[in-house]
Amino acid sequence: MACANALAMPDMVRARLQRGDVTGATLLLGQPWGITATVVHGDKRGRALGFATANLVLSPDTPLAHGVYAVRATVRGACHEGVACFGTRPQFDDGAPRLEVHLFDFDHDIYGASMNVAFVAFQRPEMKFVSVDALKEQMATDCRMARELLREGIEVAVC
Repeated sequence: MACANALAMPDMVRARLQRGDVTGATLLLGQPWGITATVVHGDKRGRALGFATANLVLSPDTPLAHGVYAVRATVRGACHEGVACFGTRPQFDDGAPRLEVHLFDFDHDIYGASMNVAFVAFQRPEMKFVSVDALKEQMATDCRMARELLREGIEVAVC
């Protein structure tokens, strides 16, 4: 029976990630689910909106649900908290899925650096807003919510 459970584990983790249940995936894995990728240049929209992001291109078969997450990220040996959106950017171009990570209280050039992102909590699905101003308001709310989730004792040993 233990062998069958071990074989089913990847499918169970994938199913949780596809639903955005990163907390459930963490419980199954015994550690947070995360990715490591190189920071690439994006469209600079986040910076223009007041929320600069590190853009990461993930494999097309990444099982993660499109949406907004509270995250902890390690880049150049330092740990940072933040909020990330994985998806197609329906407000702008509905392009190929990309992970955009906004690190709190961070303003450094990290293009080309490797970043590890651990997903702590799912906040909401990705969506299109009635206006860019409505998106900016939601982004501010997402940041407040992520800070609260990360402060409330959701402990993730990644940094």
